[in-house]
Amino acid sequence: MVSEYNPDIACATTALRMTMNQSANTLIKQAIQTLYSKLVKALNFTPRLGQRQMIATITNHLLAIKMDDHGQRCCDNPVCAVEAGTGTGKTLAYVSACLPIAQALDKQIVIATATITLQEQIMTRELLSVRNHGKFEFDYQLIKGRRRYICLIRLNQALQQNLQTITTPSLFEDPPMVNLIPRQQKLYTDMAQQLENGNWDGDRDTWSTTLTDTDWQPLITDHHTCSNRHCSHFLQCPFFSARKNLNQAHCIVANHDLVLADLALGGGVILPEPASTIYIFDEGHHLASKTLKQFNSQLNIHQTICWLQQVQKIMAQLTAVWADFDVARSYAETIKQHLKALETGLMSVQQLLNDTNFTDCNNDQEVVYFRFNQGQVPLQLQSLAAEMARHSDRLRRDLATLKDNLAFLLQDQSTITAQDRITSFCSQLGMLAHTATKQYELWHCYARKDPVGEPPMSRWLQFRRSDNQAELELAASPILAATTLQKQLWQRCFAAVITSATLTALGRFDQLLMHTGVPPTSTLLALPSPFSFSKSTLRVPKEAVEPSVDSDFSMALIQALQQHLTINEGSLVLFNSRRLMQKVFKGMAPHWQAVILQQGHASKQSLLLQHQQTIAAGQGSVLFGLASFAEGIDLTGRLLTHVVITRLPFSVPDRPVPAALAEWVDQTGGNSFNQLVVPEASLRLLQATGRLLRCETDQGRITVLDRRLISRSYGRVLLHALPPYRHQIEI
Repeated sequence: MVSEYNPDIACATTALRMTMNQSANTLIKQAIQTLYSKLVKALNFTPRLGQRQMIATITNHLLAIKMDDHGQRCCDNPVCAVEAGTGTGKTLAYVSACLPIAQALDKQIVIATATITLQEQIMTRELLSVRNHGKFEFDYQLIKGRRRYICLIRLNQALQQNLQTITTPSLFEDPPMVNLIPRQQKLYTDMAQQLENGNWDGDRDTWSTTLTDTDWQPLITDHHTCSNRHCSHFLQCPFFSARKNLNQAHCIVANHDLVLADLALGGGVILPEPASTIYIFDEGHHLASKTLKQFNSQLNIHQTICWLQQVQKIMAQLTAVWADFDVARSYAETIKQHLKALETGLMSVQQLLNDTNFTDCNNDQEVVYFRFNQGQVPLQLQSLAAEMARHSDRLRRDLATLKDNLAFLLQDQSTITAQDRITSFCSQLGMLAHTATKQYELWHCYARKDPVGEPPMSRWLQFRRSDNQAELELAASPILAATTLQKQLWQRCFAAVITSATLTALGRFDQLLMHTGVPPTSTLLALPSPFSFSKSTLRVPKEAVEPSVDSDFSMALIQALQQHLTINEGSLVLFNSRRLMQKVFKGMAPHWQAVILQQGHASKQSLLLQHQQTIAAGQGSVLFGLASFAEGIDLTGRLLTHVVITRLPFSVPDRPVPAALAEWVDQTGGNSFNQLVVPEASLRLLQATGRLLRCETDQGRITVLDRRLISRSYGRVLLHALPPYRHQIEI
């Protein structure tokens, strides 16, 4: 890692650390301009107006943040949101702007993406270019969760349990048996040898072959089951080895889930402290949905009863074998009492729900939902939930304390021969405590009343059919990520940049502000894509129909597709419904079926590879896909010249969370269709049509077979929010 000394940046860094005066701002801006100029020259690309505007906006925002004498932010405007159309070069823009400022302020940067593909691109392209071609000295590191790294304890257990049978009595119960087939035995042995020889770092992604979940799952741990520094293999642990220099890294590349997991643990546990971090959320339009997923709660009554009985057996074993360990025996007896109280309470909850019409599920659907209006559960259920929350809280605390007491034994030299087993038991107790915590969160949510003035929680029951029986689950989730992100992130971080090609809906940032809680005083900028959209056509042919009007929409689609698709080009046909996609495929003529690659027939990557190979061979290929094919697919040039939208991407708020959000918007005087449904459809339509142009030389056509785009007022709103394609509207 060789970098030349840059006196401009060094001077600006010194000045900024001393004071944030105008002179220091000028110096750092000059340093950023110098860095960008070097990159332009070394990479031989033409500077783009949008890219320069993005650099300037982020720079001005970060330099305007007010700090106290300790370097902590003391203003309430941390967020800069930039929508940068495809082709802007946003990654290089935010890296060029943020790195010099972060170094000057002695802050760390955390770049969070939604996909592994973008993580790898940032690591191998943009950051490497800035360091090598921009001659900017800095350290960067990719950080992953524990589940991407092998646990040495688990690996040793898997191998030892299959090599010998331990028949002598032991103070500590053996961990669950892992029965290895010969192939797994060889694989795990190879892993152990490669680790010992230093030829493998324990990262799943760097193993020489693709590892299946079946092979990998027995070898991993997580934050709740890991013994951390108490583990006898701590010094050799691949996960902690990968994190050794994390505090020294100027820039850390992670993903949204890891950032949110760190915040859920209190912040600063996995990643740097939020107050000393500049977060960059690339693919930022995923942030709200990722947050809702991270902070929801679910509890299956049948599974929980089985879990309580399992913990009861474990505690009985502990009481029997730990006769001389007074602390452990005492906690085990107390935990048994909590378990009995929880089991009795669960029976009462189940009886209450069975005596109501909640479980009337004469429905063929795999999952049936019953949502409590306005998130308000019946008083009797609320009372039972409060009691369950109290017992769950005591259980999780005592399990965690028991784990801590057991961990102290690892420091006792007399237990040196049993340390792997003690570590394994600590891991099991950690998982039990984590499960009890998740149960507490669910019961606490059902027991409490929503704060006045805040959006209500969505609370619902769901029934999953299993072996002709309906298993009852209680569930809860915030309906907006705004409050959570405000408390956990925006109020705590030093600064944050949110960027994506699709942050605005209908040309406004209203959706982003509502769903993420970004302060309305934030810096907001929307930059158009540099692509020439007028060279491509958006067509609504005369064969387009209205789905709600046409009695046989699938037949109309079949006829229109066979007329407007060209068999010798690369096409992508997007559907809203798997059932409709399959029905249309079956109705297509045999010569069309021969060139159609339908989602579900193989993995997404396999289909895309087959499509690319077919086009490269000079033949035609048609992809049939759902929503996951409308985002994140980069097929340039001849690989994709025709995108077909079969139906406007409206989502029906029939699931509990979106239904509760729509209910809340309507009850507070809003219009959920105009405020939620139409803007969301606009974002999805932008993403879908955006598959056509992925580089400056791309061009082609978009065919919309849903006439509502021009026949309905909301459709015309969606049409006007699209980039300036050349329109071809047929009456």
